[in-house]
Amino acid sequence: MSAQTAAAPGVERANRFIVILLGLQRLSYLLPALLTLGNPAFRFGALNVAMVAITIAGNVAMFAVVVRRGWFQEWMAWSDVGWATLLIIVVSLNSGAAFEDSSVNWSSRMAQAAAALAGAAIPRIAMAALAVGVLLAAHTLAEVLHGDSWLACLSCLNGIAWFAVIIGFAVRYLRRQGAILDQLAAERLAAQTKQAAAQARLEHFGVLHDTVLATLTLIGRGGLEQSSEQMRERCAREADLVRRLMTIDAHVQTTTLAERLTEVVDGAQALGLRVHFSADTTPEVSDEVATAVAGAAQEALNNVLLHAGTRTAWVTATTAEGALMVRVVDRGAGFHPSDSHSGFGLPWSVTERMNAVGGTSRVSSAPGDGTCVELVWPR
Repeated sequence: MSAQTAAAPGVERANRFIVILLGLQRLSYLLPALLTLGNPAFRFGALNVAMVAITIAGNVAMFAVVVRRGWFQEWMAWSDVGWATLLIIVVSLNSGAAFEDSSVNWSSRMAQAAAALAGAAIPRIAMAALAVGVLLAAHTLAEVLHGDSWLACLSCLNGIAWFAVIIGFAVRYLRRQGAILDQLAAERLAAQTKQAAAQARLEHFGVLHDTVLATLTLIGRGGLEQSSEQMRERCAREADLVRRLMTIDAHVQTTTLAERLTEVVDGAQALGLRVHFSADTTPEVSDEVATAVAGAAQEALNNVLLHAGTRTAWVTATTAEGALMVRVVDRGAGFHPSDSHSGFGLPWSVTERMNAVGGTSRVSSAPGDGTCVELVWPR
């Protein structure tokens, strides 16, 4: 599902929090930059106006992309560091002796913002440290050229470095916690599904007790007229019921895959999802393949439960041209596949499971058109 989905994974929630935090930081720095427009301390006022305008436009464009994609790409951080370095040089040369004045030197704040982004968006710590080092070197050079005090220089450098450290720690910590919460949620859902499947089987036993067993008991006791039309209709209905249950039992006994799919469907139904399940004679497969296919099917049904906005799904298992195909379809809200980011979401969870056992998968969806998940494993 998309990053805007309310039930987004914990890692995505952590990413969104950091994006908002960095956005607010930059907003607080760009407002003072606007106040420098028209400041006589700058040698070339038009140049300062241009630098402020380009900085604002660049930030708006970057965050527009980030809001749509869900997170920063590494090249964005490096571009931001490069621009902040250029700002330090240009603003220092354009402001002259006023560079030390915080109301004039808005480039230092943008350097702090660039350092924070580097700490968050550059995954390798060594490379993030290199990016921050570039900012520190540029600012140190500007301070030295203007003959500013080392105390003022160290104070600014301290701010740049610590912004990178704090934000870098925050994003990694929040992601770890989000991943832990996601794992706990998945384990809880799996336990609930298993319990629901067991409950569903008990309900099936209850159906047999209340229908077939009750009918046979009454016949044995002479409580029913066996030749009546009503009796024949009742026996026909219950024969159909037994025939269906026998078909399911045969699959369970001869193939692990059928057992896993039946448990998945039963579990989803017990959780409130109406599943239309159809299965031809499925091939016998290894436990590893059965686990992968059933797990992928369960992920697809979980997606219906959590995101599709519908309580009905279709699961079909067929064998065609020597390949096993399991298809999970819903007619719910659907989503745009590009909204699922690398490492997260329905396409990733299904694809990884199938690829691990030599199978393939395809997720077809569009907003408003429902979702179709196809799982294929060659025999």
